[in-house]
Amino acid sequence: MGGRQVIFTRKIESELLLWKNAANRKPIVLRGARQVGKTFVVNQFAKNFDHFIDINLERPKERDLFSGFNTGQELVERILLYKGQKIDTKSALLFIDEIQHSADAVQSLRYLYEDVKDLHVIAAGSLLEVFSKREGFFFSGRQGQESLYVSGNVRGIS
Repeated sequence: MGGRQVIFTRKIESELLLWKNAANRKPIVLRGARQVGKTFVVNQFAKNFDHFIDINLERPKERDLFSGFNTGQELVERILLYKGQKIDTKSALLFIDEIQHSADAVQSLRYLYEDVKDLHVIAAGSLLEVFSKREGFFFSGRQGQESLYVSGNVRGIS
């Protein structure tokens, strides 16, 4: 194959486009095992937006952004200041990767949904059930959830 890259279209990409255009869209949580392509899918999907804000909660400074905020709007302003961005939230995607590392980030999905309705928010994580039991957090009905799975060498959505 030389330097050629092959990218397969997945069912999740069409599902994400439907979600993007939905009138009453909730933040979405992509759940799945490590290394199944959750981050890759979101990075590809981000090309459908004018602005992409990527937060990785494995980084302590980025994880700290989710501590002590009062509203979803305040959180967005804090993230944008940290990233040095000024954007129109209507044409933006906020991606919170490795969300299992912060109970505060999981709870922030509720506030982002309630306070910043025009912002598109996707979170991704693995082993979320294990972390939620250990950390004592849960997913409310204010976010949708999709699961990525691997079957042999083919990746898909369940």
